[in-house]
Amino acid sequence: MSQSLGARAGVFRELLTVWNDGDPQAVLGLVTDDYRGHMLHLAAGERTAAQYPDWIRAYRGSNPGVVFAVVDQAWSGDRLWTRVSARRLDGAWAHGVNISRFVGARIAEEWAVWSGWLT
Repeated sequence: MSQSLGARAGVFRELLTVWNDGDPQAVLGLVTDDYRGHMLHLAAGERTAAQYPDWIRAYRGSNPGVVFAVVDQAWSGDRLWTRVSARRLDGAWAHGVNISRFVGARIAEEWAVWSGWLT
């Protein structure tokens, strides 16, 4: 059964809610058990589902008060493309692209690349 852009966009927005200020453990309900994340902008950029909550906690520790937002999205087949922005409390901005591969209503794999923090 094919999911629409709206359904996938909803899951991705839930993911950003977790990143923004939600319970990091809630991410486990949004990704598959065999989830793989490929963070192309980081040297040690691979994460599993089990590691994901700690990635969120570490990021928040380094960037308190950061807020992520969807700029725009498109989908094809089992993939959702999202342009994302992030704003820190000091006013710095970053911009990124995320490609999420879905299995059913969960994210099974992600590829993400971000710019550096821009002021």
